[in-house]
Amino acid sequence: VLQWLLGQAAMLSTGNATELDLFDCSIGDEGMLYLASALRADTTLASLNVLRNKLTEAGARALVAVAKSKPKQIKSLCGIRANDISADFSCDGLNTADAMLLAFELRVNATVSQLDLRYNDI
Repeated sequence: VLQWLLGQAAMLSTGNATELDLFDCSIGDEGMLYLASALRADTTLASLNVLRNKLTEAGARALVAVAKSKPKQIKSLCGIRANDISADFSCDGLNTADAMLLAFELRVNATVSQLDLRYNDI
């Protein structure tokens, strides 16, 4: 998984990606730190989904910190699109770290008025 993630981080360094879906890829904090490092240097990625990985609260905080440092660029850590008014994450197996990512998401995406989080571990 780490080798694959390093390839994804390398793709970011080319400056071609605007979206990256890493939902449920078994990525832990170490992998997310590599991703966070790549995000700091990236100038094009606007949306990624890193929910349902093996993140702890520390890993989620690191990603949120990078996203907060690039408010005009990074608009999503959970895959919610800019004009979405609802988001369904029911039965997705989300945990506390995912809830931290969603909290960031809801702060930057003011259009979401309905959020379904039923049947998760948060």
